[in-house]
Amino acid sequence: MPKLKTHKGFKKRFKVSATGKVTHKKCGSSHLMSHKSGGQVRRLRKKKVLRVEAERKRIRRLLHVREGRSPVAVAAARLEALTVDATLEAAPDIDAPAQA
Repeated sequence: MPKLKTHKGFKKRFKVSATGKVTHKKCGSSHLMSHKSGGQVRRLRKKKVLRVEAERKRIRRLLHVREGRSPVAVAAARLEALTVDATLEAAPDIDAPAQA
């Protein structure tokens, strides 16, 4: 089976972050800016994050990008696993009968 091609139009317009967020440039900011207010112009400069999960999944599928995991969540899970291992190693000392 041949390799899947990414959708080049979406690749140029959308970016998927490491955590899986999909961002894009807002429309209406390329020309005819003289009649727009300064606040509107500044808002149009910023990237927009897609909020609809269905749209995010559709774009990720077109770009062949799997949904990412938060680096903070990965670090927290790793720390939790280490603490569980440490408590299991220390557990036999707690269960042993105390000898005085």
